[in-house]
Amino acid sequence: MTATAPLEIQVYASFPRTVALGADLNVDPSNWHWVHCLTLPLKTLSALQFSQRPYKWIRYAIGAIIGSKGDISSCCDSPDVVDYNAVLPDESAVLYYHTSNEERRRMFPLDPDIGWTTTSSSGATTRRAQFRDDVAERDGMTCVLTSLPEGLCDAAHLLAHSKGDMVCFSYS
Repeated sequence: MTATAPLEIQVYASFPRTVALGADLNVDPSNWHWVHCLTLPLKTLSALQFSQRPYKWIRYAIGAIIGSKGDISSCCDSPDVVDYNAVLPDESAVLYYHTSNEERRRMFPLDPDIGWTTTSSSGATTRRAQFRDDVAERDGMTCVLTSLPEGLCDAAHLLAHSKGDMVCFSYS
């Protein structure tokens, strides 16, 4: 008896092959390739009934993942838009999320390892123990968001410490 593969929808989005810090994004088609970003089991998608228009929901989900607006097509080399009012297929499908050059310049994908917190120790170090006090002193003993006294506030990293210096360099 052979096991059958689960029925699913795979969604691909186009990402640049190379990106240079401080340079304009190369939107030439030769610099872009399709990356598998999302797999949706049809059984689960049907059971959860996220939307009466599942293709619109899929477009929303992949747009949130890659951080840009676009349209879904069943073809990688043709942006012929799917019927957003159609029901889910009865068989597995592959979809492609097409974006304009303007949206490609704006895209801001989610970090695929955003929930991966095991890249560094959570144990307190001398530096971490002083973090709150150092931030309070740096910010004039006042919360930079609320202007409340530092005793009523807490300090937090806006970017996960475990992401390393290169992430911080990219944002500064």
